[in-house]
Amino acid sequence: MDMPGEDEYVYGYEYEFDLENPFTSPADEPIASLLDAEAHHAPSVSAAASAVRRDAARFISKVRYDGELAVHPRVAYLALNYVDRFLSKGQLPFERKPWAPRLLAISCLSIAAKMQRVDAISMDYIQRDEEFMFDAVTIRRMERVVLGALEWRARSVTPLAFLGFFLSACFPPPRHPALLDAVKERAVDLLLRAQPEVKMAEFSPSVVAASALLAAAGEIAVAHLPAFQAAVAACPFEKLRECGEVMAAVCGVVGVGVGVGPAASADTPVTVLGHGHYRSASSESDRTVGSAANVADAKKRCMGPPSQWG
Repeated sequence: MDMPGEDEYVYGYEYEFDLENPFTSPADEPIASLLDAEAHHAPSVSAAASAVRRDAARFISKVRYDGELAVHPRVAYLALNYVDRFLSKGQLPFERKPWAPRLLAISCLSIAAKMQRVDAISMDYIQRDEEFMFDAVTIRRMERVVLGALEWRARSVTPLAFLGFFLSACFPPPRHPALLDAVKERAVDLLLRAQPEVKMAEFSPSVVAASALLAAAGEIAVAHLPAFQAAVAACPFEKLRECGEVMAAVCGVVGVGVGVGPAASADTPVTVLGHGHYRSASSESDRTVGSAANVADAKKRCMGPPSQWG
């Protein structure tokens, strides 16, 4: 994203930022562009484990769950992403000051609200319980420090950006819109809940997205799960199993990708990579044919040259 002019920054961005489609140019939409960009937007493990990040995340979480304020979950999600990306770039000015994490969190919330084009957050209100409050000038100055560190690339590539790809490339037919919407909605919920966990920073956004969708499918679309697992496993992603285990622990689900079906039990779980045993309500032959076709398509789209990715 090019650095905006003064007027654009003061009066808001021209377009609402869609977390599921972070690029404005059609040429940047294919999965190849997302995979290329994700490494530049993912937080570092050391930044995610820092005390500053912990305190900033705590403040953002408090604001998000404030019943009276009701900050939109995606604003809070984007704000914490900005915190992570900023801390991955270097140290926070005045890091040793006890108020520094709060100033960072407030500034990132303000930027996120502008990018999402939601009503402006009352900076006085979210600071009402604090010993002292930052004024608008101080917050605006910190916003510029954050955006400068991010090179004004405020359109973050997060796990949400990969959901559409995995559902279109890997989810087996029949792809009923209502079912896909339900799986996606549940995956988004898991992503929002898992984000504050420090260990999630160990995994790339694409892997986190795949793990969330597999977990959601395990709860909502059990009959589709084996073919979906096989297709996702065909993609050359690292640490998919580990990410699934962390997400399962953080979100309190039985297990990422675990299906509760006729032949599923605690002794034979279906994990994120399809280990264990599960037989869907459909016939074995139907499932095998559908799975093989889906895996072939996933391999083409995940492992072929960029020109084949869409």
